[in-house]
Amino acid sequence: MNLGVQYYRAPFPDSKYWEDDLRKMRDSGLNTVQLWISWGWVEATPDKFVYDDYDRLVELAAGNGLGVVLSTIAEIQPNWIHRVVPGSEMIGLSGNPILSSARCEHHFGVTPGGCTDHPEVWARMKRFIQETGKRYAGLDNLRGWDIWNELRWNVQAGELVCFCPETLRKFRSWLEEKYGSLDGLNEAWKRRHCSWEDVMPGRIIDGVYTELMAFQHFLTCRADRHAAMRYAAMREVDPVHPITAHGCQPSAMYSGAIEFDQYALDRGNDWNLADELDGIGCSSFPQWSGIDDADFGLRIDMVKSAARGRKVWLSELQGGRAAVGFNVYDVVRANQQQRWLWNGLGCGADTILFWCWRDEVFGRESNGFGIDGRDGFAEERLAATRITGSLWEKYAELFDNYVPDTSEVGLFFSPQSYYLAWAQEGTANRIRDGLTGYGRALTKRSIPLVSVEETHLEVLDQLKVLFLPRVIVTDPATEQALIAFVERGGTLVVESECGAFSSAGFYRYPEERFLSRMGMTEIGRRSLEADEAAFRYGGNDYQLGVTQWRTPVEADAFCVERRFGKGRIIHLASYPGNAYLAKWNPAFEALLAAIVRDSGVSLPVEVLSPECGDKEFLYLKSGKSKGRSLLFVFFPAEVESAEVVLGPELFPDGTATELFSGEEFRVSVAADGRRVLKLKPGRFRISVCTDAPDVNGGLRR
Repeated sequence: MNLGVQYYRAPFPDSKYWEDDLRKMRDSGLNTVQLWISWGWVEATPDKFVYDDYDRLVELAAGNGLGVVLSTIAEIQPNWIHRVVPGSEMIGLSGNPILSSARCEHHFGVTPGGCTDHPEVWARMKRFIQETGKRYAGLDNLRGWDIWNELRWNVQAGELVCFCPETLRKFRSWLEEKYGSLDGLNEAWKRRHCSWEDVMPGRIIDGVYTELMAFQHFLTCRADRHAAMRYAAMREVDPVHPITAHGCQPSAMYSGAIEFDQYALDRGNDWNLADELDGIGCSSFPQWSGIDDADFGLRIDMVKSAARGRKVWLSELQGGRAAVGFNVYDVVRANQQQRWLWNGLGCGADTILFWCWRDEVFGRESNGFGIDGRDGFAEERLAATRITGSLWEKYAELFDNYVPDTSEVGLFFSPQSYYLAWAQEGTANRIRDGLTGYGRALTKRSIPLVSVEETHLEVLDQLKVLFLPRVIVTDPATEQALIAFVERGGTLVVESECGAFSSAGFYRYPEERFLSRMGMTEIGRRSLEADEAAFRYGGNDYQLGVTQWRTPVEADAFCVERRFGKGRIIHLASYPGNAYLAKWNPAFEALLAAIVRDSGVSLPVEVLSPECGDKEFLYLKSGKSKGRSLLFVFFPAEVESAEVVLGPELFPDGTATELFSGEEFRVSVAADGRRVLKLKPGRFRISVCTDAPDVNGGLRR
C-alpha cells in the first residue's frame, strides 16, 4: 500500500527545506513522495531538458527509504510553444485563437497551450514524456507514473474549445468511423449533408441536441485516446512500472458547466481509460467540498467500478486547510483525515497520495492544502498519519491482499444522458444529482454497490438489481442487454422517461421505448400537485420527495411493478433520487433497501443499531484478504457502541479482533438466528476488525 504526499509543484520550495521535509515525511508514517514533473519547467528552452531539481529530490527520497510516484504534467506546456509551433493555438467557440497563460495556481509554463490534435504539439509532448521515462524508469524506488494529472486539457481557455482545423478534422473522422459514411450519418441524424465539410459541432445549448451530443461524445473519446497515447509513449520506455491517470472527480460526477467552459465528460470516461491504462484514480478534497463518509465512499466505489480489477489511486487527497484567494476555509483535523484514509482502503484503493506537503505559495491557492501547513493542526495530522502508517506497515500482507465484497447491486451510469442534459441546459447536474442521490442512499445503508457504465455491461451477470436514475437516453445495444437482464431474473428499477431519447437526441413516444416491450408504458408528462407523494411498494407506502413532473404508467400510481421473464421492472414515476439529494428522506433509503432485499441480495454486513440519520450514521465496508475477514466500521460522533448483523462469510469462527486496540469481540446468535457483532469505536472513531492476529502481527492460520 502506497501512502504518500505530493511535494508541491515546480519550482519547488527553497532547496534548504528538502532534506528536513523528506525526513519528516518518513517519520510521519508516509512511504512515498509524489513529484510533479512539469513539461514547461523541464524544457524551458526548446530541445533542452533540465531535471536537476528532480534528480536531487529523487536521491533524497531514496536516502530516506521513500518510494516515488512521478507525475508527467505535460498539460503545463512551455512558454515558447506557440512561437516554436505557429498556428498551434486552440480555437474557441467564438472562432478566435485562445491565448495561453500561466495557470492560476502554477508559476511557470502555460495552459491550455497548443492543441494536442496538432501533430507537432503532440510530437513534442511525447518527446517530453519519453525523455522523462528514460531518465527515471530504472529507479529502484519508483512506484509508478501518474501520466495525466486530473485529465486537464482546457483549463483557462476562457471559452468552450476546441474548434481548430485539426480537431474538426478528427471530429469528422470519428463520425465517419462511427457511421461508416456520410450517407450513414445522414440516415442516423436525419440530415441531407452533401459534404463532410458541412458537418460541424453543435454550438448552441437549448437547441438541436444531435450534433452537440455528438461533439461531447467525441471530446470524451478524444480524451480517452489522448490518455492512451500518453500511456503508450511511456510504456515504450518503461515496460515495468504501473502507469495511471486521475481525474478531479469520478466520471459520473463530472457533469460539466457552460459557465466554467466545461462540456460534460470532456475529460474522458473512467471505464474507457481503464481499458487502456494500468489504473485510474480521482482527487478528493472532503473538508473543502463537504464530503462525508458516504459521499467519499461513493466516489471511490465509482472509480473502483470503472477500474475493474486495475489499480485504484486516490491521487490528490486533501492534506490541509483549503485556500482560494483571500477566503478562509475550515481546518482539516486528524480524526476526519484518518477516516478518509481508512475509507479509501475499505473501498479498495491501493495508493493514497495527499495534496500536498507544504502550504502552496503561488497564486490563488497560496497558504493552503499542506498536511504540514501552518493552520495550527499539522502536528496533530502527522502524528495520526504515523499511527495509520505503522499499522498499514505491520499488517501489510493483510491490507495489500484485501478485496472488498462483491456487489449484487448496480447503479447505472449513462454518459449519453449527460450529453443530452448538457445540450439542453449547459450542465448535466440534473442527471448527476439523480444518480448521486441513489448512490448516497445505498451507501449510507452500507449496501455494496457497483457502478455500471452503459457500454461496459459485462458486470450485469453478477447483479440481482440494477437502479437506473434519470437514464433518459438509451441505444439498442443497451436496451437489449437490460431486457436480457430482466428476462433472466434481474430487478430493473427505472425512473420517469427512461429511454425517452435516442443517442442521436430524438424523442421517442412512450410506446416506442424499450420498457414498453416489457409491459411498462407511461401515459405522458403530468404536473406535480405537491413536492411529496406516496410510493406504494410491497404493501407499504413510502412518502418520498418528487420533482420536475410525474409520468405514471397507471393514472395515480407513483410506483408500479411488472413481471417480465424471470425478473421484474419497478417504475418510479418521478425523480425521487434528486429530491432525496436535495432533502434527506429516510423513507427513500428504506424503499431502496426493501427492493434490494426482495431481489434476493445477500448483504455481507448490515447495521442493526444505531439508527441512521441524515448526517450521523454508522458506515460499513467489508471484504476478504486471502480468506480472512476484514470489517471497517466508521462511528458517528457520540455513538459509543454499535451492533451489526454479519453474513455467513464474515468471521466464521465467531471472533473478531480490533486492530487498533487488539481487543477481541465475540459474535453472538440472536433469537431469530442472525449473527450479531457488538463493537465500540477504536482510534479515530473507527473499528477495524479481522480474524485474530498472532502476537507477531501476522495472521493465525
